This record gives sequence, C-alpha cells and structure tokens, in this order.
Amino acid sequence: MFDAPVLDPYRFTALAERVEGECRPDQIPALQEYLFSPEGKIRFVMRGWVDERGRRLLEVQVEGQLWLVCRRCLSGLSFDLEAHSRIHFVGNEAALPDLETEDPEEETLVFPESLDVAEWVAEEVLLALPLAPVHAGETCVGAENGEEDLAGKTRPFAVLGALKVPARE
Repeated sequence: MFDAPVLDPYRFTALAERVEGECRPDQIPALQEYLFSPEGKIRFVMRGWVDERGRRLLEVQVEGQLWLVCRRCLSGLSFDLEAHSRIHFVGNEAALPDLETEDPEEETLVFPESLDVAEWVAEEVLLALPLAPVHAGETCVGAENGEEDLAGKTRPFAVLGALKVPARE
C-alpha cells in the first residue's frame, strides 16, 4: 500500500482539513488482479468540513488512468477512473437514517476511530471499476479472433448430439 496519513476523522472534519496525493495503481494490492499493466497514476483529494447544519462531512475524489485486463480478449484496456463520494459521519448507530430517508447523494456512517487515507482511496478505486471490463464492440481483439477460431475447430458437444436416441412414436 502507498504511504498516506492515518487521520482522526473528528478533528479532520472539525478543522476543515484537506489531504491530497497520488499513487501508482500497482501500489494498491487489491487492484492487482484487475491490472494489465502497472502504468498509470491515481490522484486523490479528501476534504472534511462541518456544514451549515452542523453535520460532519467527508468528500473523497479519485481520478486517474488505469490499464485493466479486458475480460473478453485478455489484452490491455484503457480505463479513465473518476469517482466522487460524500460521507456524512454520525456519532452512533442510533443516529443513522433509515434507508428510505437517507440522501442518495451521500453515505451516512458512524465515525470510525481513525481514517486511513490509503484504505479509503483503495476502496473508492475498487468501487469505481466496471464489473467486467471489456473493449467496446469491434475494438476487442478477442471478438474477431474468437469467432474465426471456433469456425475451424470441432465442437466436442456436437458428438453428443449425434448419440441422441430418436424419440419413439
């Protein structure tokens, strides 16, 4: 994991502090299985503040360029990373809103004991990834090669079809 501070979230929001930095994609261990190449850069900004209603908020912005593995052809896929989230901290679980009344633009969490910037950034990056990254349409190397490869090969289950016993009338 990359070097980043571990903060006191209560103090961070009360003093309206800001932390920013950057890391390489290969510095986030949980991201390794998705990467085609360690090239790229991830930039992040975290800022805390208390709004006019006295709510303690944290804003996390992450952006950058990653090279992911295309799940169709297994070649490199350029991905523009852009994530933004806002977290409203509350003192205890009783103060958490009901799911029906929670603001969809922000997540409400109980104050953590500490705020590990590297862990928060890593989580934001992982949440921003596509479920199954693939090249768009015909730009995927595997889309055209896969069809040609299948046309010239025998299909193992075709033999099973020939073994089917005809239905009795």
